[in-house]
Amino acid sequence: MIDIKDKNLENQLKNKNTALISGGSLQNGSVPFYNEYEKILKIKEKNILLNAHTGYIPPEHFEKTLIFDTISLDISGSDKIIKQIYNLNLDLGKLQENILAYNDFLLKISGRKPKIVPHITIGIYYGENSSEEEAIDFISKISTDKLVFNILIPTKNTEFENVKKIEIKRVLELIKYSKEKLKNRLIYIGCMRPFGKYREDLDFALLENDVDAIVNPSTKFLKFAEDNLKDCIKLNGCCSIF
Repeated sequence: MIDIKDKNLENQLKNKNTALISGGSLQNGSVPFYNEYEKILKIKEKNILLNAHTGYIPPEHFEKTLIFDTISLDISGSDKIIKQIYNLNLDLGKLQENILAYNDFLLKISGRKPKIVPHITIGIYYGENSSEEEAIDFISKISTDKLVFNILIPTKNTEFENVKKIEIKRVLELIKYSKEKLKNRLIYIGCMRPFGKYREDLDFALLENDVDAIVNPSTKFLKFAEDNLKDCIKLNGCCSIF
């Protein structure tokens, strides 16, 4: 992670081909990338592919997003996730209206423009059912060619420390539902998911469920894929971009 205000930013970006622009959000759900627009523009001038976490995008800043290659949006299916997990002063309806307005804005752009890449974190509501189906239903309304699933990681010294790991069966159910609802769109399993045996078991379970990409696979699965999956392609960079 590199602070965009770092005086040595230019040197630290040498030999990089992709970058993620991210940060903490304001109470309205917006990640204020627009306040650092000139610095981001200098990064883009180095021909680096840029993915961005934007959160809620104020309409007056829609134009500034055209600098990015992809926009990664966390999609929630209920108000309680936005208010109790993200602690935002924002309701689901307003957030969805903003995403749809931004989607309409991009559809009117005929030239170069970023792609929206929706992300869903399975089990984000303390490991319980987290309205993932409702989030998938909403994604069907926007123009996107892929969906990235992340999976909640029980993390020490947080309120999620004792949350049970999400059952692999539940992950597979949501993959099936998304493939039925989001026809002809790619399904990726993102980098945020538990490590160790859980990751290994999940990676192999995904073999029979026709996902299009597995990010940061377990060592055992990676070796299996390299030895046995002839169509397997290994890429380096943020999954939203590839």
